[in-house]
Amino acid sequence: MKQERNLVSVPAKDGKAAYWQTEITLNYRRVRRFAGRTKEEARAFLADLRIAAREKRLDGLLKPERTAGDTFGAYARTLLDSAEWKAKRSRVRDETSFKHLNHAFKDTRLSEINPALVRKYMTERREKDGMKPATVNRELALLKSILYAAEYDEIISSNPIRGRRVKRFQEDNSREKDILKMNLSDEDQAQFIEGASEDLKPILKIALLTGMRQGEILKMKWSDVDFTMGEIRIPEENAKSKRERFVPLTAETYTALDSIERKGEYIFFNPKTATHMVDIRRPYKAALKAAGISGLRFHDLRHLAASRLVKVTDVVTASKILGHSSLDMTLRYVHSTQKDRHSAIEQAAENLFRGRQKDVNGKKQEVHVEQTKDQVLN
Repeated sequence: MKQERNLVSVPAKDGKAAYWQTEITLNYRRVRRFAGRTKEEARAFLADLRIAAREKRLDGLLKPERTAGDTFGAYARTLLDSAEWKAKRSRVRDETSFKHLNHAFKDTRLSEINPALVRKYMTERREKDGMKPATVNRELALLKSILYAAEYDEIISSNPIRGRRVKRFQEDNSREKDILKMNLSDEDQAQFIEGASEDLKPILKIALLTGMRQGEILKMKWSDVDFTMGEIRIPEENAKSKRERFVPLTAETYTALDSIERKGEYIFFNPKTATHMVDIRRPYKAALKAAGISGLRFHDLRHLAASRLVKVTDVVTASKILGHSSLDMTLRYVHSTQKDRHSAIEQAAENLFRGRQKDVNGKKQEVHVEQTKDQVLN
């Protein structure tokens, strides 16, 4: 990339012709704009910028008369209607978020959107509309993506809310707390599986043992299950993270899957003949009722599986099994109960006071300690 003072030559890319752009700070403002196709045009534009800055008319030069295409509403609508964005897994949620963003920014020029406007929008959504932090954060994420696209399309010089310029709301984990309050033991969960219909049992076993999402389970093909290596392959097109991963196959899930009659390419449903996912709601509710459990959603099974995994293995391994994009997501499932804390102290006491120890002469001797919990702690 060629460069001279305050000018950068951008090479041709993706069918776009080469051009020059400015890289200069004027009146405490970073100006990164298209300057021309030739070096002479770019130098002339740069000179005009410097003169406008001195004469305090920089805004007038950088903000020409508005056109319909550079308003948020028009640009975002075109973007969401593109084939690339329609193919996104989040397209339905994006449409919902766009509806609220468009209400606030429809006629706002893309170059006029700034951190202060976005913070005001987020505050009003939380306090005035009563939206949950997670909902507002999803809207912020979409807005940021749209502005990054506008930057790439050279409609704006840079994304004004890039990085952490506008902070996300702290999301509460109230759902996780609700699941914890249910206090479902391993025995409760095993009873839940046993009370389910034969068609639902293998789905519940996989969900509670591996933490796989409902969509990942129901879209499984027989070719995704390697009975020899003992693992389930989750292809990138089925994974929320868009990353392929492999989940170990336990003896229980092996038996459950091996007992299913192979009627075709898919295990639980065929997307080529079904217009939607297999409806498991009725048998799922029946299994909950049989086990005496209420208020447990299918996605909550992923939480139960994750909570169990982080207790029996390290966080990194659990994160890879669950398919999390960061360890922070996995750490949400690390909950220490009073029982866990007592168990940890007991194990520490077992290691410290019990077993083989040395006597004062340096010889090993077998020590049998019959102490109560109170004696150990005192």
